[in-house]
Amino acid sequence: MKFKHSDAVTLAGFVFGCVGLFSVTSVFSQRTEQVEIINANTFEGDERLGKNVARLTGDVQFRHKGVLMFCDSAYLYQETNSLDAFGHIRIQQGDSIRLTGNLLKYYGDTRIATVFGNVQMNDRSMVLTTENMTYDMSHNSALYETTGTIVDRENRLVSKSGYYHSDERMLFFKDSVVLTNPDYIMRSDTLKYNTVTKTAWFFGPTTITSTGSDSSFIYCRLGWYDTNKEKSLFRSGAYIRSKESKLSGDSLLFDRNQRLGEAFGNVALSDTVNKIIIAGNYGWSNDNTKHAFVTGKALMTKIFDTDSLFLHADSLFAYEDTITKVRTWNAWKNVRFFKSDLQGKCDSLEYSTVDSLVKLNGNPVLWSDSNQLTATFISIQIANKEVSRLYLNDDAFIVSREDSIRYNQIKGRKMTGFFEENQLSVIHVEGNGQSVYYTRNNKKQLSGVNRADCSDMVIGLDSSKVASITLLNEPDATLYPIQELSPNELRLKGFLWNDAERPLSAEDVFRKP
Repeated sequence: MKFKHSDAVTLAGFVFGCVGLFSVTSVFSQRTEQVEIINANTFEGDERLGKNVARLTGDVQFRHKGVLMFCDSAYLYQETNSLDAFGHIRIQQGDSIRLTGNLLKYYGDTRIATVFGNVQMNDRSMVLTTENMTYDMSHNSALYETTGTIVDRENRLVSKSGYYHSDERMLFFKDSVVLTNPDYIMRSDTLKYNTVTKTAWFFGPTTITSTGSDSSFIYCRLGWYDTNKEKSLFRSGAYIRSKESKLSGDSLLFDRNQRLGEAFGNVALSDTVNKIIIAGNYGWSNDNTKHAFVTGKALMTKIFDTDSLFLHADSLFAYEDTITKVRTWNAWKNVRFFKSDLQGKCDSLEYSTVDSLVKLNGNPVLWSDSNQLTATFISIQIANKEVSRLYLNDDAFIVSREDSIRYNQIKGRKMTGFFEENQLSVIHVEGNGQSVYYTRNNKKQLSGVNRADCSDMVIGLDSSKVASITLLNEPDATLYPIQELSPNELRLKGFLWNDAERPLSAEDVFRKP
């Protein structure tokens, strides 16, 4: 037999009167916010459960402050305005919230509902499932402390505990949070997520792993991610790693659609293939165009097998030809670099993987052990991950200090220097060759100076000092006693000694001469 609300009240008065419990009509009159019975197939009092307790079975329906509750059976506790409901639990709040489960405990005065077993909550655009949930109808908020899963059109989120505020459409998740999207997987300790804007804020160690062909990986301990626009901000130990590079900084802005990363503070961009690290205060990297830029105390570190090259400039720029895969690095303005066996300075510098050639432009100066090398254009050839040759073109000049006032000098139109075991060993001079070379006696005392003019010559070095000079075409050479010519008379045209500008360490590349 099925009763409507009016029938149920009449029947309840009769049943409760017979068993001496209470009159339902009198209790209803005492409470203005009483849980209201809409329907039940059977309705009876049960004194064993306490005073003023009703047992309802069969298509049971309640209403309280606009919220509908459905179940197979229930106990209604009139004095506490609460109920226990069992089987096929369903709570409907307007057209926005639908909550289902196996067991319900509801407290009408606080409007708190706790649902147990196979709990599922639908909120327009998402579905939340868990084992136990407490729902506050006054504030439209839900709390679960058993593992929960939220699914919307594109994302699936799992966490051990969570809190959901329906009015703000905001979810908070804690402990082992995993957000899965068709393009990436996000893992975090704590996550806040808006179901309307699809924006996630994360706190604690967080990773975002791409499942696409780019295989990018993101790490941070604080940040946000707009999953609609695929834009994000990462902070606190943040870095972005792809197949061939890694970008890190105090904070990172990342546009996943354009594959563009922008970094601020303590920036480092690593080329893991070519073992190059570019650091600075600001930088950006575009994986689509294969371009990158760093400025603000910019430093490029090139790692070799036994040594590293440290290069500073106002700005550093890297790019890759997407067809040939040739990578190029440029340093702009106030370039200074240090390597244990080679130092230098220039206005701008370029390095390309197509020929492994470092090109120095704009007043270039190199120092190799005791030798200073200058020219209008200087190139450094890298082979087997070490310096193998030097090319000095137009007004090539090599100087080394013999004592406080005397200098060995080699001058020519162009020169090629050859390295062995990271030391300059042979120099070929081509065109307009000139040299000034001081000699010493057996007691290591200065004894003479050799002044030679020859179109082409070959200079042999031992421990970076001139050991031999071979004059090839129409030589004109004279050996003078040490006192016959003054040091100033022996200085070739264009002589300049720049030792004060020489970088003496990796940190010294930042020193202003």
